[in-house]
Amino acid sequence: MSTVNPTNYCFSALAGADDPQRFPSLCYLIGLTDSPNHKISEILSSKRILPWLYDCEEQFLNAEHLRARQQKYFGRFFSGEYLPQTPCMVVNLWSPIAAMLERGFQPEILQRDSRPVMAIATGIWKPQPVSSAATIESAQTVEDLFWAIMVEVTRKALARKMWINIVAQPGWDYKAAVNSLQKWSKDEVEKADRVLWRRTPEG
Repeated sequence: MSTVNPTNYCFSALAGADDPQRFPSLCYLIGLTDSPNHKISEILSSKRILPWLYDCEEQFLNAEHLRARQQKYFGRFFSGEYLPQTPCMVVNLWSPIAAMLERGFQPEILQRDSRPVMAIATGIWKPQPVSSAATIESAQTVEDLFWAIMVEVTRKALARKMWINIVAQPGWDYKAAVNSLQKWSKDEVEKADRVLWRRTPEG
């Protein structure tokens, strides 16, 4: 894929509003795929997966419940393996896809919705070494938390010989996302095949 301009995937470009404060938050999801051409890289699939998972996550009592429900739902849209590594994360006035591009991580495939407001974007990256000064536990900002997550997801992608997908879309509520998920033990998070189980640095 040719070099992608980060400005096309920054928060303001995806939000598309004259005043970004009208829709200040963005939701993103990081997952592993078994192919660089997986259908999660298609707008229609990602547009359905992201809001469904966000709405359901607060209802999941344990990892077994989560994995059974997501496998059944994902099967409606694609047959290839897709393994979310985070819950639906929420940030303010920032885009993880633009951040990836700004650091020079060029995708295998990257698309964005043509709609002018609250456009969804989805892409797949080959795993490459990522550095982060913070860990998932110590991260204090959404940016630091994202890069700490990417360190762990990249490690798992390399070990499993898989690719990394990121889906992002403006339009969620950051304040409502804080502490919105049930508290899970570290063991339960691992059983769910996630690297964390909270949506923001605050919880």
